[in-house]
Parts: sequence; structure tokens; C-alpha cells
Amino acid sequence: MTKYLVFKNQPDSEQTNVPGSREEMASEIANVVSQDRMLPNYYIAFPIENPKVSFESLKELAKFSVEITDETAELWVNEIQAMVEKAYMVDDAIGEASGGIYQAMIAYNNAIEASSNFKDLTSLSIKALDRAFEYFEVESAYEVSTKVEEIYSVESFEHHHV
Repeated sequence: MTKYLVFKNQPDSEQTNVPGSREEMASEIANVVSQDRMLPNYYIAFPIENPKVSFESLKELAKFSVEITDETAELWVNEIQAMVEKAYMVDDAIGEASGGIYQAMIAYNNAIEASSNFKDLTSLSIKALDRAFEYFEVESAYEVSTKVEEIYSVESFEHHHV
């Protein structure tokens, strides 16, 4: 088992995680746990015993620690990455669907207001739309993130999103 410290990668640092490396994996895991869906290399990771950890810690505190074993690395590649992508697809579909419905509801409500014959119709509630989609959002991204956090013993060193 190797423990990685994950830092926010400074835009001017020109550092990147090596594609396919455990450092890249640790950074992707931190990204999933943060639920912020940042671009690749937003985070940079180092094994805790790497001398760069001390140098990075002088610039900024680590955001996460992530533990990866051979078994959990294989799990990430064979199952979890696909699960994360599916959860993101659900979130994206919910966003698109709710946005389209929201715009249609506004147009309908505006038409009621502008009409001389339909003013007595009930306007549609935007709050009801928000509640309708809330359950799906919580079930997909949040639960996958929580499970990933558990599998990789992720510790967050901040109590709010980065």
C-alpha cells in the first residue's frame, strides 16, 4: 500500500501527473471525492515518501491523502472509472433535462402573464422542478464519491470543496 498526498496543482508549475501512473490515479480519486469535476492535472499527487512532498507542503498544504494498493488500483481501472463516468453521465443528463424543462416552464409562465385569456391558469412552480431532480443527483454522484472515499481511505484536509 502506498499513501499519496494530493495537492492543488499550481497553474504556473508546469507539473503534470504521468499518464497511467498511480500519481495520476490518486489525483483522479481526489477529484472524484471532491465532487468538483476539475480538469486533468488540477491536482498533483506524490507518494508520501517522495522528497517533493516536503517542497510542495512548503508552498501549500495537501488537500487529500489517498491510499492505493495493487488490488484497489486494479479495481479503479476495471470498475470504478467506468462507474464514475456513468454517474457523471447521469448528472449531465439531469442538468440538460432540468435546464430544458426550466426554460419551457418559464416560457409557459410568461405566456400566461402576457395572455388576456389565460391569466387565470396556474403558473408552474420552479421549486417543484428542483425537488423532482434532487433525488437523482444525490443518488448518483454523491454515493459513488462516498464509496470511492471509503475504498481508498481518502482523507480530506479541508472541510469544504476546493
